[in-house]
Order: sequence, then structure tokens, then C-alpha cells
Amino acid sequence: MEVIGGGKVIEYGPQEETSHPISTNEFWQESVVLFWWDMEQNVGGYHRIGHEPNFRDGPIISLWNNIFTPDYIYKDASTLPLREEDKLPNGFGGGDTCRFEYTDHAIWTISAPDVAAELHIHDCHVPVDVYPKSSDLSKDFAPNHMEVGSKVTGDVTVKGKHYKVNGLAFRDHGWGKRDWAGLVSHRWVAMSFGEKMTVLMQTFQSPSNELVKFGCVIRDNTVTYAKDIDVIVHLEADGLTHRGGWVETVLTTGEKLRFDLVPLQKGVVSWIHGIACTDIFCKVTCGDLVGLADLETTNNALRGSYRPYLAINAIEKNGLHAL
Repeated sequence: MEVIGGGKVIEYGPQEETSHPISTNEFWQESVVLFWWDMEQNVGGYHRIGHEPNFRDGPIISLWNNIFTPDYIYKDASTLPLREEDKLPNGFGGGDTCRFEYTDHAIWTISAPDVAAELHIHDCHVPVDVYPKSSDLSKDFAPNHMEVGSKVTGDVTVKGKHYKVNGLAFRDHGWGKRDWAGLVSHRWVAMSFGEKMTVLMQTFQSPSNELVKFGCVIRDNTVTYAKDIDVIVHLEADGLTHRGGWVETVLTTGEKLRFDLVPLQKGVVSWIHGIACTDIFCKVTCGDLVGLADLETTNNALRGSYRPYLAINAIEKNGLHAL
């Protein structure tokens, strides 16, 4: 890939899609993430399998497994024991209900009471690590990270209703140290416009009060970095969930872009290591382009560890929720 206005971009091949050597750091983890949406049917999902082999109480899986339809939201944010059968030779297991496997493409399989899915992910460009390597963000949260804008096809069934899905997707894969307790606040805005564009914009506040602003746009096999980023979130009265927002950026080429984000449905709140993480999936527009975005936020400026239960525009409790 050509790179404009930034440092070195790491391109990843299929050999990096499976597990990596584990360090002795207590916060070492390896995770795979997928979010996707079929705009025409208003059906989507958000899935994360995180293996944490050095957790203090024994190896665990941090599982976020969510399916959205016009009638239901299925949410499962659980901490599970990491078993030998979850260490797949070609991927990662998330207990008995969720698994990621890589053949010549990524495949996610979901199997839970009243919920089933088989999702095939088709990448729109080579997976890349575009993160800055000289900040607290890289040191404590994203030392190794691949991102890729994609498309999704497959089958979803919820409460007996079947959907043949065809939509936009975004996936990532990270490994190394991830200290969730050190996350004061962040906004992670990942966007997929299919083959036309992939966008990643992020702000990250660390315990040392370093504020990292970082972003890039991937178009026509070229990564163009941002020199200025403004992420505005329309926060709900709960101080936790939101109604979308917008992102404005100036790229290193001088090009100015604005992305307007409108929620597609209620999102989900996941509680992980003392942090409440909100993911709300949005229709995003940039000029004439229409895409899919995850506007993910955490808000922990007071450095507390109380688990919030009031979530106005997201689902906090696990289970199958009728809409």
C-alpha cells in the first residue's frame, strides 16, 4: 500500500489471522472483532472473542456476542474459562456460542438459544496495522493490531425468522498487552464504505493524561493519515450511551472530510475489567457516500469502577430483548 502523511504501515497476510506467541505480561490478550450490518433488512451484529491466558484468576475468554434484527436484540457479554478446545488451529473459540475461523477468508459462527448465524467476511483491501507506535495507545492498548474494511454475506436466524444477509462489515485482530483499567476515555470510530473507502478515527485518553488523536483513510490501495481530528458524540442523559454524532478531519493532504453518524438501532454496553464500553452502530454519510460505522465510547474521567445499569440508547443486560 502507498502511504501518505504517516509512518510505516504493516500489511498482514493470512498467516497472521490465527494465534500468536503469548508473552508473560498479565495483561496480554489476543482478540478478534467483527461488526456488520445489512442496511436493507436492518439486521446486524457485533462479535468479539478475547483470549486472556494470563488473567490473575486463571485463563479467560472475554466474549461479546450480539445480533440485531428489527424485532430483537440478542446480547451476551460474558467472561468464560479459556479451554483447550477454544484454542482453534485456524482461529479462536468463544465458548459454545461463538467462534472465528480463517480459511481463505474469515468465517464467524454463532449458535445460541433462539439465535444462529454463519457469516462470511470478504475483505475490501489487505489487512493493515496503521496505529502510531510512540504513544500510550500503542504501549498499553494496541501494540499489534490489524484493521480491514469488509463486506458480509451469510445466514442469520432469530426466534425462527431467517435472514439472508448481504451488507457492510469491519473487522480487526489485536494481540499483546491490553490494560483496560488504564482506559480513561476513548472514541473509536471505525467505518466501512465497501470497496470505496475504509476509515478509522480515534481519540484515546490515558492515565497519564496523554490525549492521542489518530486517524486515517484507506482508498484506492492508499493509506492517507489525518493531521487533525474532531470527534463529537451526542451523549445521552445517562452519561454512557449516545445518539450518534459526527467526525471532522483534515488529512495530511489538506483534504477536509466530514462524517455524520446516525444510530441504526439501540447499541450494547459491555462491562470489561471495570470499564463500561458502549458500541452503537450507525449509518454514516460522507458527501454522496453511505457506509457503516461503529461509534464506540468509554467515559471514565473520574476513574471510578461502578458498573452502570441505566442505558438509554443501548442494551446493558444479557439475553434476548424484544423491541
